[in-house]
Amino acid sequence: MVTDFLQNSFIYDYFVKPIISPEVQGYNLVNTGIYIILLVIACAIIYLALRKKIEFNHKFFISIIPYILFGISMRVIMHQIEAGLLVISWLHKTASPAEIGFWFFTPGIWLLTFALVVIGLLISGVHKKHSIGINTKRLFWFGVIVCAPALLFNISKFNNTLVFIGTALLITAVTLGVSYLINRFTKYKILKNPLNVFIIAGQAIDGIASSIAITFFNFSEQHVVSNAVLNIHPGLFVAIKIVIATLICWSLDDYLKEYSEKNKDDPKKIQKRINLIGFIKVVITILGFATGLASLFKLGII
Repeated sequence: MVTDFLQNSFIYDYFVKPIISPEVQGYNLVNTGIYIILLVIACAIIYLALRKKIEFNHKFFISIIPYILFGISMRVIMHQIEAGLLVISWLHKTASPAEIGFWFFTPGIWLLTFALVVIGLLISGVHKKHSIGINTKRLFWFGVIVCAPALLFNISKFNNTLVFIGTALLITAVTLGVSYLINRFTKYKILKNPLNVFIIAGQAIDGIASSIAITFFNFSEQHVVSNAVLNIHPGLFVAIKIVIATLICWSLDDYLKEYSEKNKDDPKKIQKRINLIGFIKVVITILGFATGLASLFKLGII
């Protein structure tokens, strides 16, 4: 009775079916919109809870890179199972959190990854009442321990190491090249904040890896908006991502500059706003790296 109801419900059509059915596109306008709303709410709660404990800067982002690698490594393992490249009898895609397969792909894998980050933050001292800042080294190395098994497993399955390395080098060259050109030929010194470079890198990874995978290796794009742009031209997809990333960096930094000038007599107020902008940049960077690195690792395995 309950099963029949779910199969004819809004939730099943827009959330469950895209997960369990290979014939249905993974993302649609409805579930994408809901996921974005939930992400915004979650980010607001996280920031309010941690703003007095953590400095959201490039050092913090570096400390959570291993957790991103854990998340994408688990997704890539599931991709191999779906593609028939790997057989694990007890692991399959499911929309039920009670089954282990749920925790190997979106949204389950990111819920699991977030839980591990929380554990890492506790280990790094975020819970201490009179402590400002955390031990980012502890956070980083706990993440390394967490991600190492799945990451090394995927690397051991690489069939196209040269494609992986070549794409990674191209991404690095584009990131550094764009950052240098902006810094050299415009008034905006984008390199002053390392998080800006990470934002561009995240979008370069996502754009270039996805474009190569779709153009040359018959991959498909699940996100509806990205798919529409890719159908026009893969190069346009990469260019739009990098331009938007640059404009976001410039807008946030310009806003922070104006805010600091207006409140120059209140350093504490300025520092709070710097941390908020840093948090926004970290979130944008995570989104770019999470989607892009998954495509990059899949290129190594195909």
